[in-house]
Amino acid sequence: MNTLRVYALGLVMLLCAPLAAAGEQDWARWLQGRLAELPASGALQARLDADLAESRALAQPLYNPELNIGYENSAETTRTVGLSQTLDWSGKGRAGDRIGQVAGELARLRGEKAAAGLAADALRALIDFDAARARLAAAREQEQRLQRLTDLVRRRERSGDLGRVDATLAYLSQARVQRALADAESAATAATVTLRERLAVTAPGRPLPDADRWRSLDGEPDAGARLPHSYDLRLAERQLLLAERATDLARKDKNTDPTLGLRVGREGGESLWGLDFSLPLPLFNTGAPEYRAALAGAERRRALLEKTRNDLLARLEGALADYRQRRARWRQWRELAGAPLADSDDLLERVWRQGELTTQDYLRALDERLRTRLAGVELRQAMQRAWVHWLQQSAGLTGWLQQLAGAPAPHATEQGTTP
Repeated sequence: MNTLRVYALGLVMLLCAPLAAAGEQDWARWLQGRLAELPASGALQARLDADLAESRALAQPLYNPELNIGYENSAETTRTVGLSQTLDWSGKGRAGDRIGQVAGELARLRGEKAAAGLAADALRALIDFDAARARLAAAREQEQRLQRLTDLVRRRERSGDLGRVDATLAYLSQARVQRALADAESAATAATVTLRERLAVTAPGRPLPDADRWRSLDGEPDAGARLPHSYDLRLAERQLLLAERATDLARKDKNTDPTLGLRVGREGGESLWGLDFSLPLPLFNTGAPEYRAALAGAERRRALLEKTRNDLLARLEGALADYRQRRARWRQWRELAGAPLADSDDLLERVWRQGELTTQDYLRALDERLRTRLAGVELRQAMQRAWVHWLQQSAGLTGWLQQLAGAPAPHATEQGTTP
């Protein structure tokens, strides 16, 4: 019989797998669509556009040509028109262009990190909403069960089949559950408010994926392999590169650039032309202090990069270990309590009706059943939040959502698992 049940369960899971996958795709696509429509996403894109425009400004030429018009009224009237141009002999413009390229990369990385944070906040709101609704459903089911018990106890008390003490215990339990129900309703309301703030909806458009799907879809995650794709590490690397290129620009700024000018005109009845050449002399402002400050800034960024790499690896390993531990506890709860919870509903009431279980023990068993059910909700919620935290830390959130949606990840840095 047990073998037949196992086979039947396996057949049901096999038949339901395509439906579950379709539901996950719908949910992921719905979430991606909601995130794209959020005003916060539009604000992030506008901020990115502004930062990219500022980075392009760094790549523009340093010097514009100057137009000079002269007029002199003396013994003979002199009129001249001239054009002068400062020459970038030191290559400051090329150095600024390289700085602008890195600044653009930094802007894009900051935009990706901000978008991932927006998605992570939305996912946490969905997880908390789902858990709050599950707690509320459990509390309402407990209230309904106790209400049926109270009605039955009232009838049995009138007929003399039940003592006053047992009836009192049933009434007190019915009154006590109101507190749990009020707390669950309040928590569900708060979760709805948070969901409206994060996704501008009062309820999810699709149910959350099954708890088994809150995991890597293509292999076990690896903290060390995900480290190079961390947003914070890549930002620290680009900031070091930006500091190094700023040092190169500061070194070039120590050199002065000459200005050449050409003028033509007339003096009295005669035509004239001339050349002008000027070169600033770095006698007082030599640029040496700025260059030393830039060197020190680059060294500081280099040291911070090493610290960031060490800190991020510790965070990644901690986030992954926490997720694995919470997933293991949730799976163990499901193996231990899943079947007993499903079978205990009618069993407890039937045993109590037959007189094999006292009212006090029956009420205690109902409370224990509710606590066990709520423990499962909390374990599942904690596991799901830990998975989102790991994805956010490892820059894999977008890749995981795209995999659920049935689309390949755009590039390696968006994968939620080992590349």
